[in-house]
Amino acid sequence: MSNRSPSLRKLVLIVDDEPAVRRTVRGALESSGIECAESENGAEALAWLEENEVDLVLADYHMPIMSGLTLLERVNGSLNGRTPRVILLSGVIDEIHKHKAKGLGAYAIIDKPCNFRELVEKVNEALDF
Repeated sequence: MSNRSPSLRKLVLIVDDEPAVRRTVRGALESSGIECAESENGAEALAWLEENEVDLVLADYHMPIMSGLTLLERVNGSLNGRTPRVILLSGVIDEIHKHKAKGLGAYAIIDKPCNFRELVEKVNEALDF
């Protein structure tokens, strides 16, 4: 049973250890009509996802406690078929880790700092399924 009320709006979980980043990304997405929730690390996000449905996870690649890559792995293996798409954000990520993330099912990997118009476009693209 979902804790999410019926809505035409899509729900995105923003996962980043920096409150300013979460706030800024949330503002950009909500101004485009996208509903958002927040978690400050991968472990908190995973616990939230076990109790709530979400359409997309937008996670920082580099976080303490649980990285975005580990979160991606866990999301794909533990949500009883309710697997949301995942977009990873990263300031620094090499090609090997980009390839690994794609292999684990990342919908996209976006470099930080990012253009918010392009971020909103990519999020809308990921939500259009």
